Amino acid sequence: MSAENKAELIKQLGKNIELNKQILNSLKEFFGTYLSDFLKTYRNANEERDEELKEILAHQDQIFSKFHELMKEK
Repeated sequence: MSAENKAELIKQLGKNIELNKQILNSLKEFFGTYLSDFLKTYRNANEERDEELKEILAHQDQIFSKFHELMKEK
């Protein structure tokens, strides 16, 4: 394998590692704090909490969209 091919392979592997890190971070965020917050709020839901639920759901959608885009890149 030539030095040029090795360099290209290293570059590709570096990109894959970065994508994997971003995917893992998105998954941690999605299944971590925000999902927990949503479940706590949902369990204790009342009309005053509608706005808070909407904000949490909107944030969940953003995280999921980012995760989906990263998976398409992969």
